[in-house]
Amino acid sequence: MSTLRSDALNGSVIVVENGRRKKITKREAIVTQLVNKSASVDLKATQMVLAMLSELESRADASADPAPFTEADQQVIQRIQARLRSEKG
Repeated sequence: MSTLRSDALNGSVIVVENGRRKKITKREAIVTQLVNKSASVDLKATQMVLAMLSELESRADASADPAPFTEADQQVIQRIQARLRSEKG
């Protein structure tokens, strides 16, 4: 079912933008219409856009790689490990 939905959303349509014909995906057309409705104070559209943004931000936060340790971080970690070893020892 998700493949069918994805294939349908990736299909293309022709739109007229600023007097010029342009080929975009149905996905782009839907999002553009939704955002435009939201900008024209359509409450339901605004709620949908905010929900989409929240989900995208959550996904981005979950998939973000943590920053690598700096040299100073490594030194602090080594000191803590050494201290823990000496306390056990």
